[in-house]
Amino acid sequence: MGFELVHNFIGSRIVAYAPGLLPYVDKTISLQDYVTGAELATALINECSWFIHAMPDIATLRADARRITELAEAIETVQRPQDYYAQSGPAAFEYTIAEAVEGGLTIHSVELLHTGEDEPFLTTIELNFAPGEWTLVMGESGSGKTSLLKAINGLWPHGRGKITLPDGLRTLFAAQEVKLQGVCLKDLVCLPDDAREHKDAAVSTALEEAGLHEISGELFDEGREGQQWDKLLSGGEKQKLVLAKVLLLKPGLLFLDEATSALDGQAVQAFYQAIKENCPEATVIAIMHDTSSIQSEGGIDFFDSVLVIEGGIAEKMSISVWRSAQTNAPLR
Repeated sequence: MGFELVHNFIGSRIVAYAPGLLPYVDKTISLQDYVTGAELATALINECSWFIHAMPDIATLRADARRITELAEAIETVQRPQDYYAQSGPAAFEYTIAEAVEGGLTIHSVELLHTGEDEPFLTTIELNFAPGEWTLVMGESGSGKTSLLKAINGLWPHGRGKITLPDGLRTLFAAQEVKLQGVCLKDLVCLPDDAREHKDAAVSTALEEAGLHEISGELFDEGREGQQWDKLLSGGEKQKLVLAKVLLLKPGLLFLDEATSALDGQAVQAFYQAIKENCPEATVIAIMHDTSSIQSEGGIDFFDSVLVIEGGIAEKMSISVWRSAQTNAPLR
């Protein structure tokens, strides 16, 4: 574009006007002839300079074509995740399915790495989660709790190790931040299933059991007064919507990553109690920072075991052993 500006100035000001300047000064041509000749020369230069004027558009077209090509190549590359992630670090996870007799979740010699690094930030030797077992994941911020849950679900790219998943069980991963799509309420609750696979009454019941009585009758609305549900619902209501999804889909393997962070203590108890009652055979692995609500109103522990991540090592213990360690821990 800078070249075009310089070209236009030289062509329409210097080249067009300079040849007739001396004859005009010598008064061999009139001012009218001088100006007319210069304007005609400018017009001729412009007609002969199409390529110069089209250069910015050509450059833009070339850049757009390059971006489209790079996008197409990236789409083809990510069809092979292991090869794609291996470009910036090891991607050597092995996922297998347990036989029906075993039926549990097993994590064996898993190491999690950050992009471009060789030293693992989290290591596990062997972790076994029995069918129907509830496990609480504890650890400081940044210790790798969420990364471990992502790795189990195939969402963490870099690392190595073997993960054996139960055969024939529906898996559901619920994150802390809930971003709702611009679809009707029934679609939100049923996703990833097709909403036609579930009866309206079942979806409404799930919403009511999750504590969303006020909107349980608006299954086919995408929001209210021109606003979508993502803007209308509070953080706590969005997490209750996740609970409704759990109650409807009844996953056999459930991962909860701070899925109750926006709820108060009583609502957290109701959240887990509803899962206990409606999904009695589900294996649940949950991350929580606030452990004040990990018991029911009757004082019964929701969780059977605790997975403690400390110093880059993940160690699993029973809830009673963990409580004992907390009681005997020295005051800081």
